[in-house]
Amino acid sequence: MRAYWILPNRDQSDAILASDGEGILPLRQILDPKLRPAGFSHGVPTELLEKCGPKAQAEILFAQRFPGWNGDKEIFSISSVAGLDSSGRVVHLGLLFILEPDERPKFELPYAGLSKEDRVYASALIQRMTSSRRNDIWVQSVRDLIERRSDSQPATNVALDRSVVRFHSLYAVGPGGSIKKLHWRKSPTTATVLLILFAVVGVCFSVRACEQSSRPAVHMGVVTWHFS
Repeated sequence: MRAYWILPNRDQSDAILASDGEGILPLRQILDPKLRPAGFSHGVPTELLEKCGPKAQAEILFAQRFPGWNGDKEIFSISSVAGLDSSGRVVHLGLLFILEPDERPKFELPYAGLSKEDRVYASALIQRMTSSRRNDIWVQSVRDLIERRSDSQPATNVALDRSVVRFHSLYAVGPGGSIKKLHWRKSPTTATVLLILFAVVGVCFSVRACEQSSRPAVHMGVVTWHFS
């Protein structure tokens, strides 16, 4: 497992920086833009900020999972809001994990090498993800994504409506930052197949019934014996 902090872009520069907890380097050296999976976000998507509103933005945790990246590796990332820059724009702190097969994220990344301001948010994120509290629904959504059985489909902890990539999502975001778990529903394709199957079965039974009703009835004769 390789793990890195994706640092807040407080200067709004072109280069996104990352850290292994000690040194700092450009994110592109860790995750080549040419190999970056479609839909990857190094921060909290704007639509989540809009849905949750300013009062609930500090609670947001946005997680993504990309199985089968660059062979058999997996990318897992978590982003949270890390305050505002000098112009009042929201900035983000992230954790990026590059996992080998059957590995899971471990929230043990040091943050001593980060700036004083960033260390506050890094410490809070680690504490949230390692806490045993069960009332943090955002943390639970990330844990559920970690525990989700891996397949080839990219997934997020909460659904996105404006993403150009189709993600499998475990939770939906409501007004004010509330989230709830999505229940599995049959897809339109599955429902169509089932309707066709039921129709075929119904036709078969109807045809069979018609065949049986059209057969000539066979009457058994009754023989009466008379004794003198």
